[in-house]
Amino acid sequence: MPTALTSWIGPFQLRAYLEKTIDDDQVWPPDSGGVYVVSSLAWNGQPTKEDDVLYVGSSTGKSDRFITRIGDLIADMLGFWGEQTGHHSGGIRLWEYCHENRINPLDLFLGWQVERPCVRCGEYDLFITLAPKLNRKRPARCSVHLT
Repeated sequence: MPTALTSWIGPFQLRAYLEKTIDDDQVWPPDSGGVYVVSSLAWNGQPTKEDDVLYVGSSTGKSDRFITRIGDLIADMLGFWGEQTGHHSGGIRLWEYCHENRINPLDLFLGWQVERPCVRCGEYDLFITLAPKLNRKRPARCSVHLT
């Protein structure tokens, strides 16, 4: 069962986004209920396969960690992880991709979509629709919407 589409926030080039962290008009992700996309190209309205989508993700379960999950992603994208530690496997994978391809992670684009009826299905739908290059696993659908 595809989930209803809601509006997207972004994309923001990571460099410009981080420069605005103390601005009064900074847009922040919500605590919960969203899915996010990292791409190498900016997009208008909503991302498509043509926007070179690298990673799609969300926070699992019903936790209020969506904004924290994006923070973990950004920290690891910028290389703040170690041999035995890390916050976000997708962020580490993005850092490795950027390092191998000599791309500054600050030049990537981040956007998110909120108020999805089902975040798990939203992540799954975006994975299928956008075919991100760096997700290693297909996200699981929730047990309620398997059919």
